[in-house]
Amino acid sequence: MKQSSVKQNHVNSYYAATRNFTGDFPVLEGAVDCDVCVIGAGYTGLSSALFLAEAGYSVTMLESAKVGFGASGRNGGQLVNSYSRDVDVIEERYGDKTAEVLGSMIFEGADIIRQRIQHYDIQCDYRPGGIFAAMNKKQLKGLAEQKKSWERYGNQNLKMLDAADIKREVGSDAYVGGLLDMQGGHIHPLNLALGEASAIIGLGGK
Repeated sequence: MKQSSVKQNHVNSYYAATRNFTGDFPVLEGAVDCDVCVIGAGYTGLSSALFLAEAGYSVTMLESAKVGFGASGRNGGQLVNSYSRDVDVIEERYGDKTAEVLGSMIFEGADIIRQRIQHYDIQCDYRPGGIFAAMNKKQLKGLAEQKKSWERYGNQNLKMLDAADIKREVGSDAYVGGLLDMQGGHIHPLNLALGEASAIIGLGGK
């Protein structure tokens, strides 16, 4: 993990204030030999580098600021199983076969994150479960339809919530119900990024 010699700290935030690693990764000096050089230590770069390191490649990462400096280290931390369009829209537009492939991929990302958290003992405050809240009956009906769609593509960890259920979960009377997705969850995004960076170094990456 080679960072720029220009000092650029994480922006002031809860995540930066509670990060597990407060030191600096090595600064690039001279030439480095490696199989693959990955530019950028956000989630995309970290995930790519970790996959490559696990496969036995020598990997060097270059980052101009800090690991997880951008959106990867300061997002909301939600693990959400969806695309910008629901899988039923994909099915209607592109057909069953395409929807089947993309539908299975919806849940793969969060599964990979959970596996890495466990395998590398990444301390990122992972908490399972996420709620889609409905403010009216029309939204609640839509969530019930979404539940059926997701179940067709393999997510069996879904539960409809009534008004009493969701009030118990979120402490608000604003919702008529919701959908609980135990395949989703919440993390400390910066600590996940830092934990993955440490895992890469542990596998011999730089």
